[in-house]
Amino acid sequence: MSLTKLTLLVVGRLCIVFHSLPAWRAGWKHAGARSLAFLAILPLLLLNFETWVLRRFEARQVLSWVLLMTSVGLALPEFVVLRRHGHPQGNIDFTTPLVTAGVYRFLRHPLYASLICLAWGTLLKRVVPSTIILAAAATLPLYATAKLEEAFNFPKFGPPYADDVRRTKMFVPLLI
Repeated sequence: MSLTKLTLLVVGRLCIVFHSLPAWRAGWKHAGARSLAFLAILPLLLLNFETWVLRRFEARQVLSWVLLMTSVGLALPEFVVLRRHGHPQGNIDFTTPLVTAGVYRFLRHPLYASLICLAWGTLLKRVVPSTIILAAAATLPLYATAKLEEAFNFPKFGPPYADDVRRTKMFVPLLI
């Protein structure tokens, strides 16, 4: 890894830790798992950066771009939905009402689904053992984060959240 990438890795990891502090201070059990996912996605992006424009029209590269665009398409509008409908107390993590607008009508965790798409879309740019391990190292903590967050949300939002869990999927409409 070049000095530039190593510097970006160190600075990026410090930023992830700093951004995670409010959730850790609040005692959120899912904060650690979510931070691990971000810490795995960062080197995955850095390792595969050069391959993003090579062989653009190979099937694997096209699928990669579909996942990457899905990641962006899930994340950007849902940040707006969380701000508008979640009435967050500071950070968007601290919403007060249950949000069921936007993609949240179909998925309980569209932002985590977005990160999974980012990890696997980046993996497909260059599939080697280290990137497979990093994509898995991002996916497993995101699944754990979602489960821990759900355990947190049941008492916070009560029966409406239980209905939401029955009605929606975690990450992929009609599947998971």
